[in-house]
Amino acid sequence: MSTLELREIRKSYGTLETLKGINLNLESGEFLVLLGASGCGKSTLLSMISGLSDPTSGDITLNERRLNGVHPKDRDIAMVFQSYALYPNLSVARNIGFGLEMRGIDRSTREKAVLEAAKVLQVDHLLDRKPGDLSGGQRQRVAIGRALVRKPKLFLFDEPLSNLDAKLRLEMRSELKRLHQMLGVTVVYVTHDQIEAMTLASRIAVMRGGCIEQLGTPEAIYNRPASRFVAEFMGSPPINILATQQTERGLEIASGAAVLKDLRPTDPVVVGIRPEALKTQAFDGAITLSGTVDLVELTGPEQIVSVALNDTRVTATLPADLPLTLGQDIDLFVEPNRILTFDANSGDRVECLPH
Repeated sequence: MSTLELREIRKSYGTLETLKGINLNLESGEFLVLLGASGCGKSTLLSMISGLSDPTSGDITLNERRLNGVHPKDRDIAMVFQSYALYPNLSVARNIGFGLEMRGIDRSTREKAVLEAAKVLQVDHLLDRKPGDLSGGQRQRVAIGRALVRKPKLFLFDEPLSNLDAKLRLEMRSELKRLHQMLGVTVVYVTHDQIEAMTLASRIAVMRGGCIEQLGTPEAIYNRPASRFVAEFMGSPPINILATQQTERGLEIASGAAVLKDLRPTDPVVVGIRPEALKTQAFDGAITLSGTVDLVELTGPEQIVSVALNDTRVTATLPADLPLTLGQDIDLFVEPNRILTFDANSGDRVECLPH
C-alpha cells in the first residue's frame, strides 16, 4: 500500500504555474529525494505535502487519508527545515520534547521519549545545554530529534544540510543514512545537491520547471537518464556532450574524432560519455577518441583531464599515478554501451546504439 500519494498536484500564483501535474506514489519506508535546481518547484511541492500551502488542484493522501485542507499539526507529519529553528532559551531536552509538551504529553512519557531519541542521535550527553553551546552538526541533530520524537507517519526534510560545511555535511549524510536504515522511516527529502541524492535516496525524482523529468533509483537516474537534462544534472565532473554528424563512414563524433560505423539514426543526435567511462587502455570493441592533453587537475585519488578533440573537448577521470604532460597525444577508449544518445532537438534519450 502506498504511504503517500500525490495525484495531479498543480500550484499556480495568478498566471504563473509552478507545479504542473505532479504524480507520485511513495511506499512505506522509502527515502524519496526531490532533486533539482533552484526554482524547479521541489520546495513548493514539499510545502504542499506539509500543509504549509495548499495545491491549486490535485489530491494528497497519506495512508489513504486525504490531506487537502487538513491543518499541518493534524497531518501526522514532521518537518526538518534548512534553518535549525531551535528555541535559543530552551535546553536541548526541551527543544526535542517541545512538540510533545504542546500536545499535553505527561512529563515522564515525554522525558523517556526525548532520551530515546537523543540516544539514537548521539546527543544524550547534551540534553542540558542550550543551542548556542552546540556546533552546527549538533544543532541539526537536535532539530532531527524534535521531529523523530513525535514518531510521525512521514518525515519531510527541506535542504537540512545546506548550512553545514563540507565535512559536517558528509558526517550528517552518513547519520541520516544510518538513521533511515535503523528506523525504516518514510522520508521525502529536498535538495539541489546530487551527491546527497545519490547517497541517501532509494528513489530520486529529478524536477525541472514544475514537472518530474525522471523518477527512478539512483542507479537508473545516473546510468539510464531519460533526457540530456538529467544526464547533465547528475555526475561530477559532468557528462561530456558531443555533437555528431552523419557521413558515409557512419556517425562521426566531434568532427571525426571517432566514428560509430553501425549507427545511422534517422534524426540528429548528440552523444553523452561519462568522464569515468573513458579509459587509456585499449580493449576489443572499444570506440577510440584521439586528442591532446589540454588540462590536468589532480584531486588526490584521481586526476581530471581535459582532452582537446578537434573542435571540442572531453573530460576524463583517470588514475592519479598516470604520467601526463600538457600537449601530449592521448587515445581514450570507451565501450559502445557506455555511450548515451540524445535527440538533438528534444533532448530525450534515444536507444539507437548497436548492441
